[in-house]
Amino acid sequence: MGAAGRPPQPREPNSISTPASLACPQAGAYLPARSLSPGGWVDQLLDKLKTSLGSRYRIERELGGGGMSRVYLAEEIELGRKVVLKVLPPELAAVLSPERFEREVRVAASLQHPHIVTLLASGSADGILYYTMPFVEGESLRTRLEREGELPVPDVVRMLIEIVDALGYAHSLGVIHRDIKPDNILLSHHHAVITDFGIARALSVAGETSRLTETGISIGTPTYMAPEQAAGGLDLDQRADIYSVGVLAYEILAGEPPFRGPTAQAVIAAHMIRKPESLAELRPSVPPELAAIVSRCLEKRPADRFQKTGDLLAALVALSGSGVTTTLAGAVPLPGAAAWPLPRVLGWFGLAGAALLGVAWGLRNLLGLPDWFFVAAVVLLAAGLPIVVMAALAHNRRVSGRTGQPTPDGSRRRLTLRRAVTGGVAAFTTLGVVTTAYMGMRALGIGPVGTLVASGKLSERDRLIIADFSNQTRDTLLGPAVTQAFRVDFAQSKLVSPVEPDYIRRVLRLMQRPDSIPLSLDVALDIAKRQGFKAVVAGDLRQAGPSIIVSAQLVSADSGHVLFTARATARDSTEILDAVDKVSQRVRNKIGESLRSLRANAPLAEVTTGSLDALRKYSQAIRVESQGDHPRAIALLEDAVAADTGFAMAWRKLGTMLANDNERPARADEALTRAFALRDHLTFREKKLTEDSYFMDVLGADASAKPRVRAAA
Repeated sequence: MGAAGRPPQPREPNSISTPASLACPQAGAYLPARSLSPGGWVDQLLDKLKTSLGSRYRIERELGGGGMSRVYLAEEIELGRKVVLKVLPPELAAVLSPERFEREVRVAASLQHPHIVTLLASGSADGILYYTMPFVEGESLRTRLEREGELPVPDVVRMLIEIVDALGYAHSLGVIHRDIKPDNILLSHHHAVITDFGIARALSVAGETSRLTETGISIGTPTYMAPEQAAGGLDLDQRADIYSVGVLAYEILAGEPPFRGPTAQAVIAAHMIRKPESLAELRPSVPPELAAIVSRCLEKRPADRFQKTGDLLAALVALSGSGVTTTLAGAVPLPGAAAWPLPRVLGWFGLAGAALLGVAWGLRNLLGLPDWFFVAAVVLLAAGLPIVVMAALAHNRRVSGRTGQPTPDGSRRRLTLRRAVTGGVAAFTTLGVVTTAYMGMRALGIGPVGTLVASGKLSERDRLIIADFSNQTRDTLLGPAVTQAFRVDFAQSKLVSPVEPDYIRRVLRLMQRPDSIPLSLDVALDIAKRQGFKAVVAGDLRQAGPSIIVSAQLVSADSGHVLFTARATARDSTEILDAVDKVSQRVRNKIGESLRSLRANAPLAEVTTGSLDALRKYSQAIRVESQGDHPRAIALLEDAVAADTGFAMAWRKLGTMLANDNERPARADEALTRAFALRDHLTFREKKLTEDSYFMDVLGADASAKPRVRAAA
């Protein structure tokens, strides 16, 4: 069915039929409207209508609500014809002058044109304002758009000619529609007819602006409203309707209006300042001549549009007679609108993706960005691939004329390569903003990502005590080995440094405590407070089935509060060193060391040993040496280098102990020589100690000769 007898359709906000929010024509501002809930009067309205209008109309059934109005199918008793009866809500009728309203409706009723649904009558009875129009079989243009999406170009041009012809006739009589939109265009027997002609003007003239504002009624619909109409202009002319025709044409060609927004204000702002997306991009099969006509209708300044409806009609008729639309009716691709071969699109996407990932990887390493930055870049590219593919396929369908059916949310109509690229740029820009914010907060010590140095809890060059790791695993020798490995890894830091075990033993003796006692967290905190160290690192090893959980806490010496905790899980003993490396790096990163610096460090297994057994022997040797049992320590070191012949630290320690004890000089020289050969697998400090031991004990060179000997080596 048609005319006002069509089923209720989804409405745009702020139209004359949907007072969801209001427009003040003088101020051009949109404000929330007070509720006009029909619940209080709809139930009684039908009985009242039958009582008041029963002598003239026999109401058959309700067709639906036009916003807050009610729409009924009725029979005009005197003439025996079907009409549509539209009833305005009482709250609106209360602010209108019935005489002015009826006078303006009579003016609109004088319009007689084959593409205008004529207003038949209007009146008031018992506080009810109503008007009638013929019942037209068919459907609204809105219904067809929701069913089909983009319409064929020949149908569009034919509809526009009929609509503009009707508008031209009305304009010649001084009547402006003010609310051209798909809801007010009916399609009957393959022809377009305009409904609700003159109602907008009737409401405007019959009601005071301030009182209309109170009801939430706005004259026009923001999505289709000319900028001057949205700005509150009262002296509108036919160029306002021409702009609305441009919006209408854009929507039925592209499948969506040129401007959308979450609120009426956002839509109005877009009409004022934004340029619509090119029709050629959204639908390449649209003839350039037609796209140019639509673009001219959508000019922001009225002076830049078609000045008369007749000029627009002439341009459309000329286009219709040019043969362009006939060619498109056969779905022949538009010359110059090339398809995008999918392999080529994928190739360009691959090149662009490789370039983006290369840049992301370079920024990660150069600026010390977090690992999730690169991972996020990979995820964004992976998410963008199907979108680009769908955009290419949609483009090729548009070029070939096979537009297909719209999805329920209209996504097919909105998907273009330009929008896909724009979305990708926006996604990567968001990633950049988030990463910049993260790095800024980290550098300034803000929030949970801020470093301890930046927040003032620690300072550069601070010395930290590393307590012995508590061991709750089945391997009783694992605790000392992990503690030693953690200290070696922490010694690579350029920001802070661990307190040497020798220093700890001296302090313990000064405290009159045995220097061989385990360095538990409590003991470490006592030493830190005595000596003025700010923090202690305490570690823990826990068994979880075959896995081992390695954790470390950074504890404030003053308050005893935990400043940071890091954890990593080793699936078995072979992954212990990797887990220790991860925990150490996380603690160092939280303190303030850059990821760039951390990534430059050699892996823990490389600067110590990849053999956990060798590490156990080495840590036992260090403990036994501190207890004064040098022969046992040397034997354990021999076992360590036997377990891993590339264990440079163990070779240096073995050579140094043999040289200091003046035992087996040949073996001492051999051990130091092996350590010197492996020095590139040591931390900076261990490397310098190895070089000094080699030059002094093996070569017998003094300090001044070391540079020459080093160069020769």
